[in-house]
Amino acid sequence: MRVLLAGWFSFDEVIATVGDELGADVVAGWLTERRIDHDVAWAPYLARGVDWRDVDPADYTHLVFVSGPLADRPLLRELAEAFAGAQRWAVNVSVVEESARELFDRVWERDAAGLARPDLAVEGPTPEAPVIAVAFTPTQGEYGERSQAERVRGAIEEWLAGRALPWFELDMDLFEKPHPRRPAQVEALVRRADVVVSMRLHALVLGLKHGRPVIACDPIAGGAKVTSQASALDWPLVLPAEELTAEALDAALEQALSGALAERVRVAGERGWAGNARARAWFEEQLAG
Repeated sequence: MRVLLAGWFSFDEVIATVGDELGADVVAGWLTERRIDHDVAWAPYLARGVDWRDVDPADYTHLVFVSGPLADRPLLRELAEAFAGAQRWAVNVSVVEESARELFDRVWERDAAGLARPDLAVEGPTPEAPVIAVAFTPTQGEYGERSQAERVRGAIEEWLAGRALPWFELDMDLFEKPHPRRPAQVEALVRRADVVVSMRLHALVLGLKHGRPVIACDPIAGGAKVTSQASALDWPLVLPAEELTAEALDAALEQALSGALAERVRVAGERGWAGNARARAWFEEQLAG
């Protein structure tokens, strides 16, 4: 017995969803536990697995189509006809056109008229991965040719994608049409991250304020306000624009997650409060004068 797992994720012409992949992972896990030989047919744009159009259908005893709507569409019919000599099963599907049922020998529906079953995505291990908040900055014209913001941003984005790290962007601008953004919204997001990666001064400050280790990525050649603020807070994890590589980011993330900087995070917050106290004292002196 040899199985080819397929789904809407198997076609370049279709954008796959997270749920599609999770369903395939669950079924692949079932097959692995039973020691059944199998391949997963991923679309070429996903750059993994096999391309179902390139394999020999005679090599497979079963085609299992996993997740998504079951509709009589040309792509699905092409797949089913290519594997006409195999047992064709559909698992975890929503039957939206009855004629599509004829393309498969057996169907396990998650929903149809009068029927509702749990989706397969509810199963499977929960991966342990750090959640990273990322603050990018646009090119800052005041620094002229020293600004390396585009290159630094590109390096960070490639690193996040290459390591498959879960992340979200911290947008530090106050207004995004049609609604304004408030600082409290940004700070709440910072508190839900494990690590902050920041090209911006204030995301560095907010990360440390809320007890999060920060990988400060200065986008200005030679260093500018990000490096200066890290120095003011005695924060050590700073990557200069000239030294920012995937390997440097790997090392910084490992250090940030190790727990070794917990005391430095706390001290940085205290230095911030102490600095503010001095600023207030100066301001009150000016008012008194």
